[in-house]
Amino acid sequence: MVQLIDDTLREGLQSPGISFKIEEKLKIAELLGKAGIESAVVSYPSAHWSEKKITQEIINKKYLKNVYGLGRAIKKDIDEIFNTGAHIALHLPFKYDNLDNVIEDIKYSLKKDELTTVALVDVVTNKSLILDILKKLDEIGLKKVQLPDTTGNANPKFMRDLIKEAMKSIKNNIDIEVHCHNDYGLSVSNCLAAIEEGASSVSVTVYGIGERNGIADLYVMYNALKKEGYKLDLVEERLLDLYEYVGELILNKIGYKFFFYNFPIVGINTKTMTAGTHASFLSVFSQDIFSVNVYAGRSLIKKILEKYGVSLNEEKLNSLVEIVKNISVNEGRALTYDEVLKLSKEV
Repeated sequence: MVQLIDDTLREGLQSPGISFKIEEKLKIAELLGKAGIESAVVSYPSAHWSEKKITQEIINKKYLKNVYGLGRAIKKDIDEIFNTGAHIALHLPFKYDNLDNVIEDIKYSLKKDELTTVALVDVVTNKSLILDILKKLDEIGLKKVQLPDTTGNANPKFMRDLIKEAMKSIKNNIDIEVHCHNDYGLSVSNCLAAIEEGASSVSVTVYGIGERNGIADLYVMYNALKKEGYKLDLVEERLLDLYEYVGELILNKIGYKFFFYNFPIVGINTKTMTAGTHASFLSVFSQDIFSVNVYAGRSLIKKILEKYGVSLNEEKLNSLVEIVKNISVNEGRALTYDEVLKLSKEV
């Protein structure tokens, strides 16, 4: 059995130029549930108050069976996710310093939520280290791990070999989820290769939107698995309703050119970064164009200001980041560099 885990509301929000209002996120969650999606990552609660509110409302409205919030593998983020009522999804840092502390924090999360899932980033950059960490997580009783091709550099052979080695490393039957980025147009192929070797779930989004040019597309992945004989209880008519709604949002916010920008290899989105956590690791990510929305952190905003020779003290930088996030959520749009610079003068 293979499960599709939707990430449109979190990963999709990292798509360049995209931002969702609270009511838009809630509508997407409702349509996901009607289409038969049971599990979804809906937010990054430590990023902004609106992410906490959205998570709680989706849970209260019972749109989805399993609601996850994502955060860093640190106690602060774990507590913020737990306090929303969501299941806990964590990602490890790109630099694996103080790994013992991280393992202790994951143990802390497991005490709060036995369904905690942990993403080990990035499988291409850190393959041998990832496999070593997987053994440690198996030993502490983690039930599910995500192996993400965060930089989008994997190919089907790599993913097949990775899952083979991962399955050999596991003694306690950890479920493996894959999350494959589409920079080179191989996300669906990479996911299928992983499934063939034993991965049990796949991270997907509507129209494949997400950081840079996104990840595996929900409908494409569903159709590919169905043709391979996997039984997925999704309602195709409701999937079309979901795609129509998200498609209208994209056209209204960015226009039809988004689908040119989002094309693998040549599209400008492959050179564009949104996640604040990624902007902190330029040794891993080479993108030097930034999209600014509610997921823009201090590092990302600071790098934009540095391009124009602007420097703010910590207090003013924090104020600017909060203003940017509020505008993005309230107006449902990404901000331009000019707007960020103008706001920097106001603070």
